Amino acid sequence: MASLADVFTESERTNWLKAWLAIDIAKSGIEQFVETEAKSLHRNIYNAILTNGTVACIGCNTANLLKCPSPGICNKRGANSLCSSMHDTAFKQPRPCPANVCNKVLVEIAKQHTFSNPSWKNTLADKWSSSHWQIAKAYLPPDGYTEKNSIQDTDFNGVISFMMNCKHFDNLFSFPKAPGKTHSPCLLTKAREIVRTVRHSSTCKVTDTDLQDIFITLTGLLTDPKCLAHDLTSREAVRKLAKLQTDVLKLTTEDIVDLLEASQDKLEKSEQITETAIDEIRIYIENCRKDLSAHTHTFKQQLSDHTGKCKHELDEHCRKSRESNYEQSCKDFRRRLRAHYINTLSNMPLSILDQSLDKPITDIYATPKLHRIEIKKDGTRVKMEQALTYKHIFYTDDYSNRRIYLQGEPGSGKSMFSAKLVYDWCHGNQVSTRNKNTAFDDVFTIQRFNFLFYISLRDSRDETDVTQMIKKQLINTTFSEDEREYVYKLFVQIIRTEICLVVREGLDEWVSPYESNLAEPYMAGFQNDTCTILTTSRPWKLADERIKNSQIDILFEIEGISDPSEFNENILRCVIEQTRDLEEISIQFEAFINHCKLQSLSSSPMLYTLVICTWVNATEEEMGHLNGSSLCKLYTTLFESLCKKAHSTIGYFNKSNPPPVHCFSSTAYLQPIIEHLNKLAEVACKLLFSLERDTSIVFNEITLSNFFSLDEFEVHKTFALKSGILTNRKNKSRSVSSYSFLHKTLQEFLSAYYIACNPNVINDVIFSYLKSNANFCLEVSQVFIFLCGMNISAANELSALMCVHNGVSIAFRLYFVDFQRIIESGIREAAANNQKDIQLRLRKVYINESNIRNLKYLWSTNTFNAQVLYAKIDTSYFLSSTAHGEPTSHFELCLSACHNLKSLYLLGGGIWLRDTICSATSDLPVWIVLNSKDPVKSVDPPLVLPSIKYINLKSVTCSASCLRSLFSTLLTLDHDVKCDLEDCKITSSAEVSDRCTKASILTLINNEVNMRSLENDCPGLWEALCGLIIKSLSLSDGSGYLRVNHTELFTQFLSSLTQLETLSIEGNDDLPSMCEGFRGLNIKSLSLRPFLIYSCGGLIVNQEELLSHSLSSLTQLETLSISVPINCPSLFEALRGLNIKSLSLIYDHGLLQVNHIDLLTQSLKSLTQLENLSFSGNNSDCIVLLTALHGLNLKRLNLCGKYGGLLMHNGRLTHFLSRCLSSLTHMETLSFSSFVVNSSLLEALRGLNIKSLSLSNEWSNSIENHAEPGLKPLSSITQLETLIISVSVDRYGLWEAIHGLNIKNLRLFDDWRGMTLEHVESLSESLSSLTQLEMFSIYVNEHIDIQLPPSLKYLNIYCYALDPSEFRDLLNTITACTQQVEIRLEFGCFFPFHSKHTPMEEYNNVQQKVKTLKNVIVKRFIIYIRRPGRNKWSVRYVDVSDEDYHDDYSGDNEEYLYLLCNMDDGMINRVSMRLQIIPESIS
Repeated sequence: MASLADVFTESERTNWLKAWLAIDIAKSGIEQFVETEAKSLHRNIYNAILTNGTVACIGCNTANLLKCPSPGICNKRGANSLCSSMHDTAFKQPRPCPANVCNKVLVEIAKQHTFSNPSWKNTLADKWSSSHWQIAKAYLPPDGYTEKNSIQDTDFNGVISFMMNCKHFDNLFSFPKAPGKTHSPCLLTKAREIVRTVRHSSTCKVTDTDLQDIFITLTGLLTDPKCLAHDLTSREAVRKLAKLQTDVLKLTTEDIVDLLEASQDKLEKSEQITETAIDEIRIYIENCRKDLSAHTHTFKQQLSDHTGKCKHELDEHCRKSRESNYEQSCKDFRRRLRAHYINTLSNMPLSILDQSLDKPITDIYATPKLHRIEIKKDGTRVKMEQALTYKHIFYTDDYSNRRIYLQGEPGSGKSMFSAKLVYDWCHGNQVSTRNKNTAFDDVFTIQRFNFLFYISLRDSRDETDVTQMIKKQLINTTFSEDEREYVYKLFVQIIRTEICLVVREGLDEWVSPYESNLAEPYMAGFQNDTCTILTTSRPWKLADERIKNSQIDILFEIEGISDPSEFNENILRCVIEQTRDLEEISIQFEAFINHCKLQSLSSSPMLYTLVICTWVNATEEEMGHLNGSSLCKLYTTLFESLCKKAHSTIGYFNKSNPPPVHCFSSTAYLQPIIEHLNKLAEVACKLLFSLERDTSIVFNEITLSNFFSLDEFEVHKTFALKSGILTNRKNKSRSVSSYSFLHKTLQEFLSAYYIACNPNVINDVIFSYLKSNANFCLEVSQVFIFLCGMNISAANELSALMCVHNGVSIAFRLYFVDFQRIIESGIREAAANNQKDIQLRLRKVYINESNIRNLKYLWSTNTFNAQVLYAKIDTSYFLSSTAHGEPTSHFELCLSACHNLKSLYLLGGGIWLRDTICSATSDLPVWIVLNSKDPVKSVDPPLVLPSIKYINLKSVTCSASCLRSLFSTLLTLDHDVKCDLEDCKITSSAEVSDRCTKASILTLINNEVNMRSLENDCPGLWEALCGLIIKSLSLSDGSGYLRVNHTELFTQFLSSLTQLETLSIEGNDDLPSMCEGFRGLNIKSLSLRPFLIYSCGGLIVNQEELLSHSLSSLTQLETLSISVPINCPSLFEALRGLNIKSLSLIYDHGLLQVNHIDLLTQSLKSLTQLENLSFSGNNSDCIVLLTALHGLNLKRLNLCGKYGGLLMHNGRLTHFLSRCLSSLTHMETLSFSSFVVNSSLLEALRGLNIKSLSLSNEWSNSIENHAEPGLKPLSSITQLETLIISVSVDRYGLWEAIHGLNIKNLRLFDDWRGMTLEHVESLSESLSSLTQLEMFSIYVNEHIDIQLPPSLKYLNIYCYALDPSEFRDLLNTITACTQQVEIRLEFGCFFPFHSKHTPMEEYNNVQQKVKTLKNVIVKRFIIYIRRPGRNKWSVRYVDVSDEDYHDDYSGDNEEYLYLLCNMDDGMINRVSMRLQIIPESIS
């Protein structure tokens, strides 16, 4: 064994070596402890983040998660400089974690750092999830630990720093961690100082005193009582330190050599150490090496390590070589792409009049008017701020937008903007000297894209994969045939690894192949985290429901050019001679634009350019017919210019040869070639509305030839190509050329012209097209607008067709607002062309401050057709308009002819609702008039709004007489109507209300009125309701406490209802007012709940008499229902002697006291006409009540217990119940609710002469387990015909209890999601034993297979959910019946969790197969649908033979109502089916 004392001759240097060894021993002692806690820290961080199935991420590096610049890490200076340290490559640019995991881990690491300053350079984020030490390295010193991947590789200073800097160790030591600046240093700080002292000693000496302190400090750390004192490795280290301190520690030669080599490295770095000390170490090491017996093995190992190192270096060289080749290939690919773009996109056609006349894009480009469109949570789209930089488009809050959509109308500048973006990418920071505009000059933003792939979707209509489009449009056109295979492989690698931008131009001109149902092409192969997609399209395409809002990261809309004057100068500079004065000509042109009112054309640079070019080349007379801003006249000029190039013969339309459409009347070159134009118009229309969508825009020569005879084909084709109306281009994927019209709007103009000349096309061609196209109205909008200017009669017919078929699959707002805008544009175009008899159809009319002034034609022609009127008018708008000198006269809309109006929304303080009998006036800007007469004075008032179903009046002002007329009409309708009043001011004949009344009033059939949520009632409200023919009235404010501000008017209102039969008042605490209100009414039914009539346990003084007199004054009263919140014995006195037949007492609180039984008994016996009694209260109350019922002549009794159900648990109670019930000798119907059904209760029913029995309980365990067989008490009820059982889960013994009964009607259900049947076989056996059963109804939560009795005639099955296979099995079971049965099925549609869509077609397929059976008649099959979270159902599919398909809400059908009320919000479809089984002998 070697000794440290033999190394140096000086003892202090030996002490230095001992200190080195002591540090090494101390590190070994804490390694296991620190390793364990590092793993615990790692586990805690990921357990807090990986919840709900989240998966750890391994694809992020540390640089991606840090912002640039990050202090102390990045060397970026200034906004435009680049970071060459942390974020020095494209792969290391900041971005959020795709899984949203790594960025959370980064936050947790920072939170755990004592000083919130982790050493991010040390750690690798892509190894955080797999290596706990990579997280620990964030707490190590910032330098020297990058390559340390384990605690064994980390020195003692790093380990101590980890414990010092990580909060995880705060509670693992008995002492507080203190760095020693303001507090005394802790043991960790002292240990770290030891390392620094020993490592940085200039003399490599340690005194005996310092060495003793070192041993004390290290031993104290290792024996810390909190954790380390209990660690085995720590204990072992303490023993070694003790031996080292006393020079009894045995060291091997290898230990000495390792220690001396480390020391030698330190000595060689010390300038003040003599050569003697170094020589001593060298001599000693040499002597030790001679004594080693395993040196040969060591040499072999070193040789092996060297060989491995060489191999690694060779592999690394090969890798770098491959990377160098890849980078060079990418560089060449990028260079070729840029050359291709510069060659094809740097110049743009100046005008569609002449595609060959192109100019540099920098000469004609002007800043577009580009706005961000925000998609709200409800799907509405709102225009927001203008975008003026590329960063605004590609970034949101420093996060990349990956899926960007740019929408714009035809000719708005989408293609120009895309081309300019490509130009900027190709040319980098080279800025045009001519263009002074600074918008979109941040070209460095798009320079971050290593590759840009620009594709025209118009040229790839037969492709579905963008990679194949790029291959054909870019690779095949840029590289030679022998290069393409290699370049395509390179391209595949590029889209996987490089940051790319894909520009998809013209999504609306791309149609998926017939066999696919894609809204947009696939992006297969492109990575979501590296690829950005910019797609341009017309707005109607982005309204396709297949393009989800979640697929759109950001949406922009382009609306032409921001500065028309700048654009004018750019275009004029390109078309006029340099000798002419540009400024003067610009002024002249702008004067022309203002005179002709063509300013709106700035939203279409294409049309604007057309006007500029035409104006430059035309005389003043030739431009005269552009006045009026008619699109038809403008496009007529376009076509005449095109046709003139192919045929310059002049010809005119005149009286003997009139023009086919008005806009052709002033032309000079169209008449000679009208046959060409007619034929091309036919082609344009039939292709545009072809059911073969892949050939509607781009088509081949074969398709084109189908519209011509053999002789005329070449003639017409030559003219079309020569004039430029048609273009053709080589299609590299086919052997023939592809054709298209010069622009889609030209095809639409020609289509409109063809329809104008041949109106029969609307029914022959367009009708078939619209049935197969959900976006019909949006796609045909431009054709429709043109048609309005050419043939208003045909446009009227087309609008009626659009109105009927639009809005089925389009978003509500898109139908409600955008469709109206189409109609408004058509009206303006018709007016500009002097069209008469404008009757364009519109069912849903939207009116606001911006369009009310232009509704002359729209409203006057659609009052009868309108189904929805939505008017929102704010007073402040008109006040501001008045200040600017606009007319102050009001606008008036009459609703007298709105016979089909279903929904009426009047919103805003600028609306006055009045009727014609109102003589008052108002200064409000909009008057809505109900043309009616006073229903009180008129014997037969005219019907107002006969189809209305919903009315919403918010913040409007209206007269009481108007509301009375309205409600009078609503009460005569054959359907329910809901009217919501929100903050309305209702004027009465006496005063103008200053209250903002709120109420929800529902008028039902049979003259029923329900008033809910009443707040701030005003005199006008009660005046409006006075004298109405109301038979049933229900009043509540929705909160349980009805408060009426005008009690006298309220009393007068009730007294005026001479035909009132039923009155229900909920929650009024003003008893005197209520009693006065209903005193003397001729009502038959009265309900008061909850009725606060208590004071110290009874009625307030004099109120007992008041209530008694009021009730006794109701001479026609037959039914009385009172809800009593507490025990109120005085109420019984008020009931005494009434002639009512039905009484319902509901005890909400308190107990019915025993000492009040006599009083209750006397009151009940005084009710000599009483036949029906219903009581709801605490369970003990029911027993007390039974005592008072003894011997009454009741026919129906309903007992409803509360709070867990009444348990009949002993024979005495059973006997008492049996005696009480037996005394009711006239009782026919008995109902128990919330009674635990067990043998005791059933025994109490033995021998009763009732015909109907109902047993229900709200608890799932309501049926008690019974071991005894039979339970036959029910069979002793010999007159029993109907049995109703409501229970959540069946229990053993239930079905045995009904076995063999002679009942005719059996109903089984639960009031939530249907019964859960656990004993189906027992139920089937019992059903088979019911030989007299004719009707069976059951409501279950899932499919069951039961055997039906042969006597059954009617079967009703209600099921919470059935999937298609269960529906099939159920039908197979019931159609196998051998007797004649009428069957009703109602169920919700359920589909497996792995299905993407509800397979509704599968349900229909099942019933279609059933219809083929000879013994089955399907009378109804309806599929209903609703929006998620909504209660209103609408019909989705109908297959009905002999019934209407209205919904069945019969009042006695509890099972059906429970099914509808309890369906989960996510269940959006349900099925209603009726069928009849007829035995083959009958059929």
